[in-house]
Amino acid sequence: MMMSNYPNDFIPLEVHIGDSYETSWGSNRNTFYAITGTPTVWFDGVTSVVGAGSAQSAFQNYQAAYLARKAVPTDVLVEMTACKIAANVVRTKIKVSVEPGGTAKSIRLQIVQLLDHWPASPTYSRNTVMQGTVWPIYITLNPGESREVPANFTLDSNSMAQPADVKFVAFAQLRKSNAPADIYNAAWLGGPFDFRRGDVNCDGEVDFGDINPFVLILTNPAAWQAQYPTCDPKTGDINGDGIVDFGDINPFVSLLTGS
Repeated sequence: MMMSNYPNDFIPLEVHIGDSYETSWGSNRNTFYAITGTPTVWFDGVTSVVGAGSAQSAFQNYQAAYLARKAVPTDVLVEMTACKIAANVVRTKIKVSVEPGGTAKSIRLQIVQLLDHWPASPTYSRNTVMQGTVWPIYITLNPGESREVPANFTLDSNSMAQPADVKFVAFAQLRKSNAPADIYNAAWLGGPFDFRRGDVNCDGEVDFGDINPFVLILTNPAAWQAQYPTCDPKTGDINGDGIVDFGDINPFVSLLTGS
């Protein structure tokens, strides 16, 4: 009900504990929040609500906690892009910023891959955590500053079988060793994800590093495929006509120059 009522600004992360769907990232978050009963929901890292009672009363408790946190202003902006760089690898890039009039922040950035409607049993599984970044991503930002962080995720067979249900979430949280810890803001994207046109070296960016690979795919596609075996040839089909040829040159230049 929460996801249906607030589809644009409410994103839950379902963490499994003590079953075959448990992940190391989820276990770490369980320890961070010191969960003692399930289901327990933490809103923005500072408000905990245990879903006791009827479904309707649990929903009302969750909604009240959510609306209270939603009313709290933030001076942090989180932006995300994501694209395939191989058939089973998605590259995310997250930009975290503090507004010029805000306050300095010490942030732990979390980036997580979810799979919605999985596992099939129980049927209420939504946005199950599949994996998260295991290395510390610590960011210190002063007002007016930004930082970009890339992270690659290899999708498992379950995620590959449900590409439209794959989601990525990034959230900027107060750097602490345990809860409560404010989540200043978050961003998420839903699948299916695809290769980026113009990213002919499949590093997740369209930049001058793609010029030589683009020339190679035009003049010797077999050599290009051998050099970039995980890339899809449609990365060179800039104008989207289904063919990689000289008709893609001007669109490729436009991508590079932003014109």
